[in-house]
Amino acid sequence: MLKIEAKKELPGFSLDVRLTAESGILAILGPSGSGKTMTLQSVAGLMKPDEGYVEVNGRVLFDSKNKINLPVQKRKVGFVFQHYALFPHLNVWDNIAYGLKDTPKDEIRAKIKQLLENMNIDGLEGRFPRQLSAGQQQRVAIARALAPEPDVLLLDEPFSALDPVLKERLELELMDLQNVFGGSILFVTHDLNEGYKLGSNVAVYHSGAIIQHDTKENVFSHPVNRDVAKMTGMRNLIEGVITGIDGKNITVDVPSWGESLRVVSDRAANYFLNQEIILGIRPEYISLTDKPGENTLAAAVSHKMEGIASSNYRLRIKSDTSEKRYLEAVISKSSAGPLPEDSDCYLHLHPELLVIMAE
Repeated sequence: MLKIEAKKELPGFSLDVRLTAESGILAILGPSGSGKTMTLQSVAGLMKPDEGYVEVNGRVLFDSKNKINLPVQKRKVGFVFQHYALFPHLNVWDNIAYGLKDTPKDEIRAKIKQLLENMNIDGLEGRFPRQLSAGQQQRVAIARALAPEPDVLLLDEPFSALDPVLKERLELELMDLQNVFGGSILFVTHDLNEGYKLGSNVAVYHSGAIIQHDTKENVFSHPVNRDVAKMTGMRNLIEGVITGIDGKNITVDVPSWGESLRVVSDRAANYFLNQEIILGIRPEYISLTDKPGENTLAAAVSHKMEGIASSNYRLRIKSDTSEKRYLEAVISKSSAGPLPEDSDCYLHLHPELLVIMAE
């Protein structure tokens, strides 16, 4: 288990995070400059927090109160940087062996051979980084991080520079790797799909703080506020007022649309009448229907961007109010025919797919 508490004051920025990670992959999401990499650096010993505490499997790496600050080489932390940071003057074998200087030669040889095989880079041990593809460099970087048998593995956007096909292949390899590794893996990413696929838990960062840390299902389906919703891809957010609660059924008035919507939520007991809330729905969860009904809105296509399997729509809600309001929808081509710009349609917002957030 990994425990982190870190506070750091920098000009124009403050980091203040508390984080606990079990074995498996914890995906860390957030915009650039929100403190994700600084958190990894605090664990690795590359940055000293002003205050804090870092513990891995019961071993204290940093404790500001008791003046404990283990050097990088004694922390047993593997770090894979965004741009891999391989030593250009060393070949693959020597890059992987770099952190094994005090290990017997026979053990080094056996360990590197196993890592070469596990990472699918056997046969490349004599090559230099400049002779490797991006994917091969990534595998070497991970092998080098794993060679000293770290207790925790830190991955800072490791797949951001890879093409989609190679990226997906390495994602699958990382999922296999976590079963072999057995420790905590902190995985920083900007890619929502990547974070959801790989992480069993997700921590969302904003302005130097963690604003939600939970299972991936809860973070993506039940964001705690507008900031988390935006960062997890829930782009449709609208202000509303709760006007009725009946068991799991919540009635929400949306003044800017002049409409009332039904929401089904297991968390209905957390809300109260006349509460001002934010209502959200993911673009992928909006469906088209051919007639009006419950939770159905009349709309017109404002903009359309066609993809291979689906199309992205910006839809203007038709209402008697003076406000212009839009929803974004991603509609599969297999579920609906083409909708040209300026055409009319009806949108259905499924009650169980709408999410209520406190403002």
